[in-house]
Amino acid sequence: MSNPEAAANAGIAAAAAEVSEVDNHLKRKSSDIGWEWGRLCDPHDKNRVKCLLCGQESTAGIYRLKQHLAHVGTSIVKCPKVSEEVKQKCKRNLDETAKKKKDKQQHDKEVRENVQLATVQEEIIEVESIVGSSSTPRKLGPMDKFTRPIDPKLSSAEVKRQQNINDALWKERTHQVQQYVARWMYTHGMLCT
Repeated sequence: MSNPEAAANAGIAAAAAEVSEVDNHLKRKSSDIGWEWGRLCDPHDKNRVKCLLCGQESTAGIYRLKQHLAHVGTSIVKCPKVSEEVKQKCKRNLDETAKKKKDKQQHDKEVRENVQLATVQEEIIEVESIVGSSSTPRKLGPMDKFTRPIDPKLSSAEVKRQQNINDALWKERTHQVQQYVARWMYTHGMLCT
């Protein structure tokens, strides 16, 4: 091999290495199946993805690229050069992702339904303002169902001044909600640092 041929081969190898380096730079470090057929257009814009089969650029990320390849959805341009095998792989991946999301939502819903606290009243009630007050009535929301109402055992002899029902009620309910959230965070191992 002569020197010009060796230099040409070295140049080709260097160019191939450079293309490979650029290619790896534009491929996200993700195990998502979509990166086999797509690359980032701009390394600073993680949502601009280009289809390697037809050159179509999408600004909606790898999920939209997989829809493009699988011919799924109405808000995409379908890839004209995709093979049936790639189309099926992407469609299966999209279906699995949707199933995982649905299962997680169902699990979260079941966990939330299993939360039971000792409550006196189950329905949402409206707290009336004290007569003569100019403030509007406050409505209790779903978190207020987890708290107990004001203590009815308090007699006027035990209290030096008349108890303001709004102040006492909201102070107690706020405290109980804070206790519930703190216990939940503690039992689930969430530390606030």
